[in-house]
Amino acid sequence: MHTPSQAMNRTRAIVIAALAAAGLAGVAVHAATTSDSTTQNSGQHWHHHGRGAHFMHVLKQLNLTPEQQTQIKSIFASAKSQFKELGQSIRSNHEALETSAPTDAGYPALLATEKANAAKRIEQMSAVKTQIYAVLTSAQIKQIPTIIAADKAKWQQSHQNSAPAATASTPSS
Repeated sequence: MHTPSQAMNRTRAIVIAALAAAGLAGVAVHAATTSDSTTQNSGQHWHHHGRGAHFMHVLKQLNLTPEQQTQIKSIFASAKSQFKELGQSIRSNHEALETSAPTDAGYPALLATEKANAAKRIEQMSAVKTQIYAVLTSAQIKQIPTIIAADKAKWQQSHQNSAPAATASTPSS
């Protein structure tokens, strides 16, 4: 049997995952459906945040052909209504879950819906990613881990440099 505290922590984790997934989908759809000027290789950068934006940033570095860009935009456009519908369900269920006590009779159903929505979001993103990978060449697919590793190293370097100096020096006794 789970304590109310454990149930609440699990609920928070699920809600956070669902919200993160919803944000990911929204950013990815927005980034993919913006004007063509953002997808051209003109030195512009994605100015969005979140994992969806990072995936779009990775795709941009693959020097996609105009045909690939069109196909990927089409994939996101066809998924947009599903993402939007599920996002609305996630938000409304989350609001209901937030205002319900774990002892409420409807709480287990709200929690089950929250879990189902999170699973649906993961499935939707996986389906979109699978479709996108089908558009990429094998050489482009092989570049993705290198791009991600370089982005991660760059992020770590920039955050390491911005660490407070106070932690580096400690007073001597």
